Amino acid sequence: MSTGSPDQKRVGVQVLTPEGVVHDGVAAMVVAPSVGGEVGILPRHVPLIAALRPGSTRIKMLDDSEVVMATTEGYIAVEDDRVLIMVEQAELAGDIDRARAELALSAAQEAVEAAGDDEAALAAATAALRRAENRLKVVDKAAS
Repeated sequence: MSTGSPDQKRVGVQVLTPEGVVHDGVAAMVVAPSVGGEVGILPRHVPLIAALRPGSTRIKMLDDSEVVMATTEGYIAVEDDRVLIMVEQAELAGDIDRARAELALSAAQEAVEAAGDDEAALAAATAALRRAENRLKVVDKAAS
């Protein structure tokens, strides 16, 4: 496995959830789903803090392979060629069980329908629905 040329620019990348570190390494580029659209981070990027929405976070490694994960709401911070992504949940595309994700989607759809006028239940069910849809979208895209 190639680690790139010695003078290849790189960024340090950490993806953190409340449960711990999901990814920690160096990369050539990071693409994350900010609330304003996808943001691409290359070496020497200006300092940045942005809110993230659920979506696909992609880390292009120095050997041109790609780490893809389904991520939820959170924040990205960039400074001094270091990228810190802090999200509620992050799951590597290869670790997503499609059948389990489909069951979660079905359960979330039922919960949305059952919520009725209960705003708190509707908000929780809608968030679960968005997470399940995102997981399926990420696993399907990674498989293609």
